[in-house]
Amino acid sequence: MNSKYVIDSACRLAIASARCALAYRALGVLLLTVFLFAASQFVSASLESAAPQGVNPQQVAATIKANAQALRAFSYQQRMQLQLKGETKKVTLNQMSYDINGNLQKSLLSEQPPPGAQPSGGRIKRRIVAKKTGEFKEMMEEISALVKSYTELSPERLQASLKQAAFSAGQGDMDGSVQIVMQNVIQKGDSMTIWIDRTTMLYRRALIATTYEGNPVTTTANYATLTSGEGHMAQAILNYAKKEVVVEIDNSNYQRSQ
Repeated sequence: MNSKYVIDSACRLAIASARCALAYRALGVLLLTVFLFAASQFVSASLESAAPQGVNPQQVAATIKANAQALRAFSYQQRMQLQLKGETKKVTLNQMSYDINGNLQKSLLSEQPPPGAQPSGGRIKRRIVAKKTGEFKEMMEEISALVKSYTELSPERLQASLKQAAFSAGQGDMDGSVQIVMQNVIQKGDSMTIWIDRTTMLYRRALIATTYEGNPVTTTANYATLTSGEGHMAQAILNYAKKEVVVEIDNSNYQRSQ
């Protein structure tokens, strides 16, 4: 056999083999790229599912906890107006501040009617009025404590509720927020809808629907931001339809005290 023919055939075979190797290598790179892209899409989708509307429950709970801690450095004034059957029964103004242990302290600045004012009528009537007043005061304290348990949810309970919540984009005056609907937060059958600012991850509004002694209690709370960046509850309106009671609370005049 012609030696030149043999050499030429060997060379052609080597070139073909090299081309095949390059082709397989290119195919491998292509498959790896496709795989990595698919994996990244899967991870991205998983993260989006874990943090719907861009809200991470753990981050929200941590941010709100830090904000609550920061607010303890402030004192403020709280005005409360109590209405019964459409008639204003009491208006109080208190100075609110936190002690070194983080407990909220309240000092009365003014009250209408003045504390200690005696109702008209005879001794028996005054006794009946005093008893009803005491019962009413106890009821309002219990309802207020119930509502407070929602507006001051522990980070653990808030995070757990967020994981089971329904998320959507805030609309209207809540544009730029995330609307979050949570069910069975503290009581079975209750609900709490909150609007979280997308940037600060703090409350902008909260709507609470719960019950006291089996009767509906609703509360709407609106939040504001201090110039230093802390968010606080500016106004809350509590409605207990069973007794035709409406309580309005306004917090203002925040001053750094610590």
